[in-house]
Amino acid sequence: MPELTPVKEKKLHLHIGHLLKSSLFYIMANPLFCLCVFTANLAYMLLFKAIHGGISNPLSILWLIGYYIFWCAFYRYYYNLRPYFFIKAITASLKPSTKAMVFLFLVMLTIAFLPMLPLFLGYNELYLDFYERYMQIFEGIANNNSDKVAVSDVLLIYGTMALLAPVLICKPYMAWIASLCRRSVSFAQVGHKMRGNYGALVIISAILIFPEAVVSQLDKIWQMHNWLGYSINAMLFVYTNIVFAKMYDFFYVKN
Repeated sequence: MPELTPVKEKKLHLHIGHLLKSSLFYIMANPLFCLCVFTANLAYMLLFKAIHGGISNPLSILWLIGYYIFWCAFYRYYYNLRPYFFIKAITASLKPSTKAMVFLFLVMLTIAFLPMLPLFLGYNELYLDFYERYMQIFEGIANNNSDKVAVSDVLLIYGTMALLAPVLICKPYMAWIASLCRRSVSFAQVGHKMRGNYGALVIISAILIFPEAVVSQLDKIWQMHNWLGYSINAMLFVYTNIVFAKMYDFFYVKN
């Protein structure tokens, strides 16, 4: 009896330029829809700015729920899945999104407190100076207080985020979109499907997140009181979600 050779699954290689161009073409082909999404996204961001105390205010929970449902409806509309506000799909999407948020929280907690370890090992004052500067940078980024953070430090932090994004953001995002499309896709399955594209995902992530750092610095220089940042970042976030939709198309719809 002849031996059966296993069929090797073809690896998919993401083309950065084509992905970004197709996202722009989608915006140009659907200007009214994208304008409505941008306007709503900007309104949500400004509404959050108006909440006294930000995330520490209990009202921010209601804002977060509304914002989450808004983006769920965006992807349901993008894939023409009716009804757009489908409670079962939104509920199902909570599993991968919650899992991703817990994982992200643990990683960020590790990044924040891992540098404390050498202090317990008796390192000298030179390291203590480094640690104090490290915590100042981390606190400034976390609190969106760019006045306390140098430009080089901001670029370093955003560069680190880009390196971690394929695992912390891209793969969980694919699983989340799949759940909204009523498909059961685990993080492990997503990782297997997207294998071999780490470098491309890092470049795409850097292209998407570095403009936020640039806009933040321009906002500070021109003293726009975050108005420039809110407007441009609202636009960039819409584009980012379209990029992720096109990425999902590439890995799960067209192939």
